[in-house]
Amino acid sequence: MIAATVLVCWSAYIAGELLHVSGVIAVVTAGLVCGWYQHVVFTARVRIRAMAFWQVLVFLLEATVFLLIGLSLRGLLDRVGGVDIVIDTMARPVLLIVLAVVAARFLWIFAVDAGVATGRRIGWTRQQPLGTRAAVVMSWAGMRGVVTLAVALSLPEAMPARDLMLVTAFVVILVTVLVQGTSLGWVIWALKPHDDGSARPPLDLHAAEMMLFQAQLALVEREAVAVDGTVIHPQLLRRYRTRATAADAFDGTAEERNVAIASHFDVIIAAVAAGRAELVRLHRAGRIDDETLHDLEHDLDLEELAAAAAKG
Repeated sequence: MIAATVLVCWSAYIAGELLHVSGVIAVVTAGLVCGWYQHVVFTARVRIRAMAFWQVLVFLLEATVFLLIGLSLRGLLDRVGGVDIVIDTMARPVLLIVLAVVAARFLWIFAVDAGVATGRRIGWTRQQPLGTRAAVVMSWAGMRGVVTLAVALSLPEAMPARDLMLVTAFVVILVTVLVQGTSLGWVIWALKPHDDGSARPPLDLHAAEMMLFQAQLALVEREAVAVDGTVIHPQLLRRYRTRATAADAFDGTAEERNVAIASHFDVIIAAVAAGRAELVRLHRAGRIDDETLHDLEHDLDLEELAAAAAKG
C-alpha cells in the first residue's frame, strides 16, 4: 500500500504530461486529494508506516532538489557565458517577474479576503475575513520552494527561454525565502495583526478529544452489554468511562480467556473506528484544524495497533 502511494505520484505526473498539462501540478493535486482521503482509506498500520516512510523520503528529495539548484545553475552559467552575462541580459526581466510574483499574492489574498467579507455580509459564508493587517502578513508569507524549481526543471531543454525561466525560478526562491522568510517575524511585529479568536476552529485539542471519547464510549456502552442487560465487558466500561487502563486479568480457562480477550479487543478496535469516524466528521465540518486531526488520529492509530497486537 505504501508503494501505491509512491506510484500515485508517478501516475499523476505521467497522466498530466499525456494530457499536455503540468505534471508537477498534477502531482501536487494528487497529493492534496490523497491527503484529504487518507483518514478513511488507509488502515492505521499503513498510515503509521507511510508517515515514517514519507518523512524520510521527503527529506531526501528536498535535499536532492536543492542540490539540483546548484548543479543546474552552474550548467546555466556555463551555457550563457558567466554571471556578468546573466546580470546584463536577465536582471531586468527577472526583477520584474519577482515583483509580479510578490504582487500577485497580495492581489490574490486581498481579493479572496474581500470576497469572504462580501459573502459574510450577505450571509453566504460563516468565515471571518482576515482584515488588512492579517492579509498583509499572509501575503508576505508567500515563500516559494521545491515546487517552483520542479516546474522549471521539468521544462524541455529545447524550449525557448528555458534558461531565463530557470534563473527566474532560482531568484524567486532566493528572494522569497531569504527576504520574505527572514523578515516575516519583523512584519508580524510591526503590524501586530489582531486575533480575536473568531477565525479559529470552535474546538481545541481538548474539546475534540472529549467528543472523540464520547463517540467511543457510546459504542462501548452498546457493545459491552448483552441483550438481557448483562454487562459482558466491564473492563471496557470502566476504561472508557474513566480513561483508565483496562484490567489485565480475565477469569476462566485458557480457552475462555482467549475468547474473552479476543472479544474485548474487538470492541476496542471498533471503538477506535468510531472515534476516527467522529474525528473525520469534525474535520469535514470545519470544527477542528488539520493539526488537531493528525494529532488525535495518530493516537487512535497507535491504540488500534496496540489492541490488534494484544488480541494476537
